[in-house]
Amino acid sequence: MFTFGANKRENYRTFLNIPFTLDKTDPLSKTVTTKTLIIRDISEDGLYFTSDEVFPLSTELKIKFQLPNNDTIINATIKVLRIETPELEKFNIGACFSSISEIDKERIKKLIERININNLLGLAIKNNASDLHLLVNQSPIIRVDSELVALEMQPFFPEEIKQLLYSIMSKQQIAIFEKDKELDFGIQYDTRTRFRVNLHQQKGFLEAAFRLINTREFSYEELNIPNVIKDLTRQREGLILVIGPTSSGKSTTISAMVDLINHERKAIIVTLERPIEYVHTNIKSIIKQREVGIDTNSFASAIKSTLRQDPNIIIVGELDDMETIGTALIAAEAGYLVIASLHAPSTIQSIDRLANMFPPDHRKKILNQISGCLNAVIFQLLIPKINKKGRVLACEILIANDAVKRNIRKDELSQINNIIQTGKAFKMQSMTESITKIYEDGIIDGTTMEYYTKETKDLRE
Repeated sequence: MFTFGANKRENYRTFLNIPFTLDKTDPLSKTVTTKTLIIRDISEDGLYFTSDEVFPLSTELKIKFQLPNNDTIINATIKVLRIETPELEKFNIGACFSSISEIDKERIKKLIERININNLLGLAIKNNASDLHLLVNQSPIIRVDSELVALEMQPFFPEEIKQLLYSIMSKQQIAIFEKDKELDFGIQYDTRTRFRVNLHQQKGFLEAAFRLINTREFSYEELNIPNVIKDLTRQREGLILVIGPTSSGKSTTISAMVDLINHERKAIIVTLERPIEYVHTNIKSIIKQREVGIDTNSFASAIKSTLRQDPNIIIVGELDDMETIGTALIAAEAGYLVIASLHAPSTIQSIDRLANMFPPDHRKKILNQISGCLNAVIFQLLIPKINKKGRVLACEILIANDAVKRNIRKDELSQINNIIQTGKAFKMQSMTESITKIYEDGIIDGTTMEYYTKETKDLRE
């Protein structure tokens, strides 16, 4: 796990692949031979490299190298301080600079500062960004209150992007990414903040998106989560869907639901995530957080395994394929409380999308399963506040009463909107009602209210 804070190195080192030459003098013949090796990481005080031969401790070696995108040749002398166990007939060697000019040390320092991922993550936090994007041959981009803003920095070269990202990855993660060309994982910045990281390639170049996650526990009131979601969270079995587009706060709402259970009852909660975002500490409940890709190979296989772990609540981070959906429905039917996230643009489309994951001749069976175990659908949007100072949660709540279940079984999903509109007695609310309320509370302006009201209405029709 990549962490900062109390254990952060005083002199930050970063992942590099810099060729360098060293002169080795034979003590008897005084013959000088030159070898070319690779610097793996470097600081202004020393470097770390791999060699096919071992150099005794305290050996001094004269070296030459060039920093990336710099024509200046650096001449220095290093002293071997550490030798690690050989790996595949290679020795990993740590050395300090025993002789190097102050100008060259400053060059190294500037390189390290430029490709220190800590600096970029700190800027994202300082600017209250929700996301940070690292793009080849462009300045880093942050998203602040839904708007994209370029940081005032020089563009990063492809090799620098690789150095930045590989510095926070384990050898296993690097191997997985180089095989699959995709990788999701999480990093802990400090005690309050995590980042969800997505690595991908674009036109053959490595790029990344970081999502900032504040791990501080927020109350339902701070998050503007309706109280009816507390009642849903206290249920003991069935399926609760938390849906919405990307960046609509689904993970935050689910985390708040887990936190409520954790404070109120003794239960075993198993979360299946890709990657882990909010880290929970056991209070009354036992919380097992499993990351797909590290702790398990898939959501579907993890759900099957979870059923043998004596759970009370199963959290599924993403319903993204037929097998995962089918296994989640079986778990909900079997008497477990399943809380699952799904990308969908409306309440009705979420149910339709679940059924459409299966062959057409399975649709009736799947709709019957959904109607039998569904407790509720929570449809979310994050809407810009007045003057774009942050965003506020708007929620549509569908409670699966008898009328809703009947319409799902009969595949008359279009009738569900009317039930939401008239379901106040069951604590339902439409997205329009939610948006209107936050407008009346002075949190959003009229133009924003009209835009999002029309957008959600169009999605329903």
